[in-house]
Amino acid sequence: MPLYPKVDYLVCGTCAHFCRHYVKDRSRYIPLTFGHCVYLRTKDRREDGACPAWRARPQK
Repeated sequence: MPLYPKVDYLVCGTCAHFCRHYVKDRSRYIPLTFGHCVYLRTKDRREDGACPAWRARPQK
């Protein structure tokens, strides 16, 4: 089971510019609900926020 749900709409959590922050708990990393935007270099972006610089992540 994933630690966070998949989101299918245009929010920062699904953006190619969004860099999620993690916290280390003993031997594993836990994803947080916030990060930063590498395009606008804005700190403290929430995964459910949105901005005009949204771009789709490339499919793997």
